[in-house]
Amino acid sequence: MLIDDLSPCSSTWTVLDADGIASIDAFLCRGTSLNPMVLVIAGIHGDEYEGPAAVARLSTRLCPQSICGSVVTIPVAHLLAFSGGQRTTPSDGLNLARTFPGNTEGSATERLAAWIFKNLARRADFLIDLHSGGVEYRFLPLVGFYGKPDAENPSLQAARHFGLPVLWRLPGVLSHEAWKEKVVSIGCEYLGAGQVAAEGVRSYIDGVLSCLALWGICPGESILPVEGQVVTGDWQLASVAGLFHLHCELGEKINQGQLLAEIEDLRDTFLERFMAPAPGIVLDVRNKAYIREGNWGVLVACQ
Repeated sequence: MLIDDLSPCSSTWTVLDADGIASIDAFLCRGTSLNPMVLVIAGIHGDEYEGPAAVARLSTRLCPQSICGSVVTIPVAHLLAFSGGQRTTPSDGLNLARTFPGNTEGSATERLAAWIFKNLARRADFLIDLHSGGVEYRFLPLVGFYGKPDAENPSLQAARHFGLPVLWRLPGVLSHEAWKEKVVSIGCEYLGAGQVAAEGVRSYIDGVLSCLALWGICPGESILPVEGQVVTGDWQLASVAGLFHLHCELGEKINQGQLLAEIEDLRDTFLERFMAPAPGIVLDVRNKAYIREGNWGVLVACQ
């Protein structure tokens, strides 16, 4: 069943068959009309938990009689990775988030990405993609947006009313690909470290409901006041493998040239140092002690 099959003012949990590649548990809620449509999706990475918990709880609050349009919520988009508690697909090792818009003739991950993008993301008018730092990282709570940081940008407007303290111009993931198709899209991050932060679940639910009110989908909900500081930045990547020593704190304000982290080998030799490229704030840090070449180390965001 897809949301097209629902009669007006109805809702149901259903299992979507992604062309035989995977089964996706979804909640479909339709008001008196099909459009506008909102997709709220989580679990694209299998080791992230605030999003799935929030989407599952949010779904119980949605009532067809109180919405204008329709809402599709998916707690876990990538069940294979989720069942294994890992970021990537067990069969081909690909990162689903970096695979959109996908390839119908490709590997399992590429075909799953293509199905989600074609049948769900591309059809939506609005999209919210919920993430966290997973097992290996910890993120400062943030909302990512696309386009110019001006008041007329609907992606930034939604991000500002989500209620999190940082607004970040995101790199390319599902929400970015949807935004390129004219879908108003935002993506979020909240802590991680393989845990479920209770405050993160609450913040995600409140933020989604605020956006649904802003977009006129759930007019009875409250729109959160404008929040967040716009920043830009990117990760510093490890060029060697070893033990990762962190010398800063998540959310810490740092100065240009400040030592952020070091990588040490098992002969007590420091192989690489991460230095702050400019004044800013620590937006993301590695959570696991062992780091491999090419892994993210630290992300410093600047205004």
